[in-house]
Amino acid sequence: MTGPFPGFAEEYYKNVDLRVVQAVPAEARSILDIDCGEGYLGEVLKHLNPERHVSGITRRTEHSEASARLDRVIVADLDHDEPNLAKGSFDCIVADNVLARYRDPCAVLKRLRPLLRSGGRIVASLPNLQHWSFYERLLRGELPWQENDALANTRFLSAPGLVRLFLDAGFLPLIVDRRSVEPPTGWHEAMRPAIERQRLDPAIFAARSRTWQYIVTARAIDGLPDATATTRPVTFGACTNDADVLRENLLASPCLQDAMHQTLMVEGAASAAEGLNAVIDQAQHELVVLAHQDVYLPEWWVAKLWQQYELARRLTGDRVGVMGVYGIRGSPQGVDRFGRVADRDFLLDEPMPLPAGVESLDELVLIIPRGGGARFDPALGFHLYGTDICLSAVNAGREAIVIDAPCHHNSKQGDQLPAAFERSRRNLGEKWASRLPVATPCCIII
Repeated sequence: MTGPFPGFAEEYYKNVDLRVVQAVPAEARSILDIDCGEGYLGEVLKHLNPERHVSGITRRTEHSEASARLDRVIVADLDHDEPNLAKGSFDCIVADNVLARYRDPCAVLKRLRPLLRSGGRIVASLPNLQHWSFYERLLRGELPWQENDALANTRFLSAPGLVRLFLDAGFLPLIVDRRSVEPPTGWHEAMRPAIERQRLDPAIFAARSRTWQYIVTARAIDGLPDATATTRPVTFGACTNDADVLRENLLASPCLQDAMHQTLMVEGAASAAEGLNAVIDQAQHELVVLAHQDVYLPEWWVAKLWQQYELARRLTGDRVGVMGVYGIRGSPQGVDRFGRVADRDFLLDEPMPLPAGVESLDELVLIIPRGGGARFDPALGFHLYGTDICLSAVNAGREAIVIDAPCHHNSKQGDQLPAAFERSRRNLGEKWASRLPVATPCCIII
């Protein structure tokens, strides 16, 4: 996919993206090429390792050229057809600039997921809707692509969009490479007022706007409940101060669309405690999910939550005080991190087994069993209340647990902590002086 930038030509061989080839795991032996075309990608993969067995899927009934280069070619339209391939038969599935051309890429990924062996990977390249050249076209009153462009039938995705696509399909996505084209001199400076108006982090915006194409590897999420699995309702709650962020993230989460769940949004709270305690007081269901407004929860997330809650109850002897999706545990040897979260464009995929007991939880998602007596302290403001609720749970004879329930944290902000964080850090240190040092996701309080 060279698009409008001919400088990419040296990165291709017979229309094969060599960066995609590099992203295929070296140990992969059985590979499936989606929309394999004339079979050149598979030919390159077999050239790098003759022991590889490469199959291809094509929508065309005539595929003699691909058949001459690949070990097997089958005809299937993944928008409609289940591929006639054995489950668990591939180490790697490659979608080189084709996934975004399907009518329903998420459904396609769901069809492909069972074909991967345990630990297998999907490798995909996808064009980026946030590239600066598309802003330029829109400002001139043009479509981002013309009807006669090679890209005209492509479903463009932003970085958050591609992360959510893979999560909804049951994969943990990792952006491993970016094909970048820098904007003209002065372009970012000219965009500065718009960046400030949207309260975007300039560094994040710059990285996304120079990216023409993302190259992603993704592995299937372990233990994903079956699509037909029954689940129970939960209460969702959040403190909100930005209607656009809330609408585009938490309220866009597919699992929140089910009418059986209760949704409570508290706007303009003076502290996290004011808003989240109000949610707990009004909650109607056994589990209360307290999320940041910029968190997106995939469609299977509630079923996964209940699965993990039952595991956590058995692990703790039914002494779960609070759960989260990312947490920290300190020890004399250092700090161990637990959890799996897509954090903006990055993947936090810690190797520690889950569920697991921790010392502190990140506040992006906290889950409280209703009736357990958990209360948030207004002295913590909007920071470190996840650490405080964990310490309070342990003090009451309960445990803080990280569960395996991945989500997307689509924060607009950078990594710099606001001035209010220091006040929260000081208040937490004074409250729990007898328990110091305490490891938190942001720092160690001594």
